[in-house]
Amino acid sequence: MKGSLLISEPTLKDAYFNRSVILLVEHNQDGTVGFIINKPIDIEINSIVNDLDDIHASVFFGGPVNKDNLFFIHTFGKEIEGAMQVTENLFWGGDFNMIKDVIRKDISKINQVRFFIGYSGWDPGQLDQELELNSWVVKSGVDDNILKQEPKNIWKNTLRSMGSDIALLSFFPDNPQLN
Repeated sequence: MKGSLLISEPTLKDAYFNRSVILLVEHNQDGTVGFIINKPIDIEINSIVNDLDDIHASVFFGGPVNKDNLFFIHTFGKEIEGAMQVTENLFWGGDFNMIKDVIRKDISKINQVRFFIGYSGWDPGQLDQELELNSWVVKSGVDDNILKQEPKNIWKNTLRSMGSDIALLSFFPDNPQLN
């Protein structure tokens, strides 16, 4: 459901989704949309948005769909016109000029937004099939603290927060053949 996290199983070797954590921002009869929240790319927002020259924030790879567009999630709520509520404190999209104004007025608020190139998407029923194949672990009840975590630790930390049986997955080596 919307606001859940998809955590890839350690055996999922897909180039895009290996050890990914995806925040689902939409899930309905038309399909599912989410953003990979733990894969920053080597680009800062000021290199792709001209009027944010002094803002240094990572851009993340959101997924393989629509990689020519910039997306964002944030905690600014309904003060951003057009923002869609994902969880109690997390919102998706809205008026980008309003986001830029908020950040320019108080640069510390950059920690309340995460930018993505592309998104992850599934056609109706497609994600259900992947769940049946045990490609993903699902965690519900996500809060805005997910944006404050160090990206490289999100996959392991999320699995470890889900109880001992699932936490064991976090110890699975990147390449079991090297053990």
